[in-house]
Amino acid sequence: CGQTPQENQGKLQVVTPVYPVYDVVKKVAGDRADVTLLVPPGAEPHDWEPTASDLKKIGQAKVFFYNGAGLEPTDQILKKEITRDATVVELSQGLDLLKLQDDDDHDHDHDHDADHHDEDHHDEDHHAEGHHHHHHGGVDPHVWLDPQNVMKEAAVVADALAKADPAHADAYRANAKKYQDELAALDKDMDAALSSLANKNLVVSHEAFGYLAARYGLTQIGIMGVDADAEPTPDRMAQLVEFIREHDVRTIYSEELVNPRLADAIAAETGAVVRVLNPIEGLTAAQEKAGYDYIKLQRENLTTLTAGQQ
Repeated sequence: CGQTPQENQGKLQVVTPVYPVYDVVKKVAGDRADVTLLVPPGAEPHDWEPTASDLKKIGQAKVFFYNGAGLEPTDQILKKEITRDATVVELSQGLDLLKLQDDDDHDHDHDHDADHHDEDHHDEDHHAEGHHHHHHGGVDPHVWLDPQNVMKEAAVVADALAKADPAHADAYRANAKKYQDELAALDKDMDAALSSLANKNLVVSHEAFGYLAARYGLTQIGIMGVDADAEPTPDRMAQLVEFIREHDVRTIYSEELVNPRLADAIAAETGAVVRVLNPIEGLTAAQEKAGYDYIKLQRENLTTLTAGQQ
């Protein structure tokens, strides 16, 4: 990111909006490409609105990778006058997307196909200040929480980079293979630890962990559904308290970027403890400085889950 234009000359210019996309692209690109991340450290990706400068960067890229599945405001980005000559690659395309749970508390639109692009399905209120808002069309965008999805994404990234920069195709494919091996080791460790947990009920403040739960045989129970700003009704809170007592749930998982107030309230009432589980939507400035990446954060999640699900 901090290179001068002179140093960048000759390098493939790649732009990514959100951290989970940036991380896999960076791993596959290695030092062959200049990869820019648009959402800054510590920012909530669901709130991201591209600036004029962000849109300009997208237009200057050779390749623009994005998550899709409703995570980014594609209605603002995917216009020919914005993307210009950039090759546009949606990483969630071709993955098995989870439909959002129908729930009385969450008013989601389920009418269209999971793999249908959702440029047309935007709510008008996603400009509300500080609003944790998903642009999803009835699907869960957090595909990266399943390492096997990231393995598939690495192959897609390698193909796109090889096409854009054929001279370094072998390097991209080799980097992808190396990263897939690391992800396979992570997946194996997660599977071994999580599939043998006694308590498979995962009570989370915000339903970001559906793919992780589905992969490793856990059941996700969200206090707030997918939109972390949607306040649960008193009935919903009472049901959760009852569920936690009945199923001997010891831990409620909150997130760094979500207010733990509701999780704390339920924990106080049930005697459960609150632990932080990371949806890996972005790094904090401190994590970035300390050299954290997706695999390191997932391994921390694994430690947290192993301790919390006793």
